[in-house]
Amino acid sequence: MHCLFWLLSVWILCLFGPNSQAQLIRVPMQFQASFMASRRQHRAGRTSLLAKYNVVDGQEVTTRNSGATETLDNRLNLEYAGHINIGTPGQPFNMLFDTGSANLWVPSAECSAKNLACQHHHRYNASASSSYVPDGRGFAMAYGTGSLSGRLAQDTVSIGQLVVRNQTFGMAMHEPGSTFVDTNFAGIVGLGFRAIAEQKIKPLFESMCDQSLVDECIFSFYLKRNGSERKGGELLFGGVDKSKFSGSLTYVPLTLAGYWQFPLDGVELGGTIISQNRQAIADTGTSLLAAPPREYLIINSLLGGLPTSNNEYLINCSEIDKLPEIVFVIGGQRFGLQPRDYVMRAANDDGSTICLSAFTLMEAEFWILGDVFIGRFYTAFDVGHRRIGFAPAA
Repeated sequence: MHCLFWLLSVWILCLFGPNSQAQLIRVPMQFQASFMASRRQHRAGRTSLLAKYNVVDGQEVTTRNSGATETLDNRLNLEYAGHINIGTPGQPFNMLFDTGSANLWVPSAECSAKNLACQHHHRYNASASSSYVPDGRGFAMAYGTGSLSGRLAQDTVSIGQLVVRNQTFGMAMHEPGSTFVDTNFAGIVGLGFRAIAEQKIKPLFESMCDQSLVDECIFSFYLKRNGSERKGGELLFGGVDKSKFSGSLTYVPLTLAGYWQFPLDGVELGGTIISQNRQAIADTGTSLLAAPPREYLIINSLLGGLPTSNNEYLINCSEIDKLPEIVFVIGGQRFGLQPRDYVMRAANDDGSTICLSAFTLMEAEFWILGDVFIGRFYTAFDVGHRRIGFAPAA
């Protein structure tokens, strides 16, 4: 009898326990099909990246103060977006999932008719949601081309079968210039830590963890790297998918739980060590590889790049296959990028095709590893253990 009671108790705990609703949530990533970035857009991406990290006088990133600069690539070739719903009933949005920021925002239905970026995308209608709760606070984020501003609100956010209650987010009423007009996403889901969030608002994934909606407090990215492929991979909330990578994940502890910042042991090009004992940040919100000044010059010089007045390096498209492998050493393991990974094709101003180095200048002593790197290596963002892991993508 006691045994039967014990088995019944275990069954009830499993069925109704606090983690009974926990699950793995897959978010398919959409990739901009058959799109080649223009040279102008490549430059905009670099300008945006520098503004995003608010690099001043070569100082390293620690945390972002309220009102500091955030920014976004303007239709670069490597934009990955996925769907969420906000409100009751759900209002759909295509969103950029960005590990380089921490706030969630979408365009508001109250935006001006002159706000083209807002008019070109789905807009959140607070009056149409029965679960909407006004927050009362305004919010603003500075961008390289202006300021995005609006009001804060709370509502239900759904991703697949996962439902986050009472999530605070921004309703954008003013969006800067043309930055967001042609993007394939309406807003941003920031996946950084609360330390870098505007007004220290709890990020969406932290809410998922606090509400016991995921099996593990981990999310992971698998990004496909084919410009003609509509399906761009997936974002997995709640764990990792071992079928998407080979071998085992190499984990390293985070240096700071703000951005996804970790120690980078070294960088090698063609067997030559060109960087040692640096810091790096994994950022799904950019396509580029940003290097400190010394490494930036060495790498592009060894690649035979031709410098331009816009801090670009032109690569001979016919010589790409002859270029060396570039290896990043993380946690004692080697992660190599081939020339086809780190050379980007772009449409020149005259319509011709040119090849550009994906290595751009970061006027600071740390690296930014964007989708050029994350697309080759499955990346696990372990919030619970404050660590990040990499493995070769399958």
